[in-house]
Amino acid sequence: MYVGVCIDTACTLGVCAERNAIFNMITNGEDAIRRVIAVNWKGEAIPPCGACREFMAQLMPEDYRSIEIMMDYEKERVITLGDLTPEWWL
Repeated sequence: MYVGVCIDTACTLGVCAERNAIFNMITNGEDAIRRVIAVNWKGEAIPPCGACREFMAQLMPEDYRSIEIMMDYEKERVITLGDLTPEWWL
């Protein structure tokens, strides 16, 4: 499991928590994403933004559709990145 933090800046150069977690994963020698959960400041699960979806798809172009996105941790509700991004341009 890899953790990331969202860094928001006024000039749009911030980085989402999902991408920070992926950077951490890559730094530790791994290259496959299995499951992602992002939470907002209230602790609620939220889907990754478009930039994060595209980043994951570019890292795993053959398998990105199978990446699981946790939408509700308590209820174990999961969708796939393919559900969120069915016709990505890659």
